[in-house]
Amino acid sequence: MTDPKLDLTIDRPAESVPEMVVRRIRDAIAAGLLPPGRQLTERELVELTGVSRTSVREAMRHLQTLGLVEPSPSRGVRVARLGSAEVREIYEVRDALEPAAAELFVLRATDEEVAALVEKVQPRASGEERLQAIYEFDNLLLAGARNSLLKSMLEPLHTRIHALRSLSVTIPGRHAESRQEYLDIAEAIAARSPERASEAAHRHVRAAAKAALKAVEILEKQHPNS
Repeated sequence: MTDPKLDLTIDRPAESVPEMVVRRIRDAIAAGLLPPGRQLTERELVELTGVSRTSVREAMRHLQTLGLVEPSPSRGVRVARLGSAEVREIYEVRDALEPAAAELFVLRATDEEVAALVEKVQPRASGEERLQAIYEFDNLLLAGARNSLLKSMLEPLHTRIHALRSLSVTIPGRHAESRQEYLDIAEAIAARSPERASEAAHRHVRAAAKAALKAVEILEKQHPNS
């Protein structure tokens, strides 16, 4: 018989150390703190994260499977550079999935979650704050959709897409267009209209794809051998 006074329960963290490293690096890539092409050495990552080389290596392997880092021509790995072919594929998949997430959010999110999402499209003081708000908007959308499989498929795409946004907004007029597209999605969600939310998400993804492809093609012409 187990002694009720004897409690040897071990509290397990929600994430393993390598998973935490993956999340930190993924968020840094999404925020533009680790731009495409940025070299990542094992020694630097050990110093930055304060974890063991074994944990860093495991995290790097996982990040490679997500397509977020790639082998570097010199040594170690670097933040993945996306060519026009990869960008096109990413947005094709996003266009198939994100409208479904918007529709499910309308059907399943609480009023509090809807209000939190709508707040993210309000004007921000700086471009950096706006990019962060969009990042949070996308995370809230996936959480409120309450579909773990859809979330697992879209999260890696969103990380790569957020890394592209700093390029996309350099296209003339794209900043204002993107803001209006997010307003349209938020208004449809606030009205609890699944069809309108899905259609608004479709329009946004297709417009974003055009801007991202244009920005990447310009970059490829400027740096043809990178």
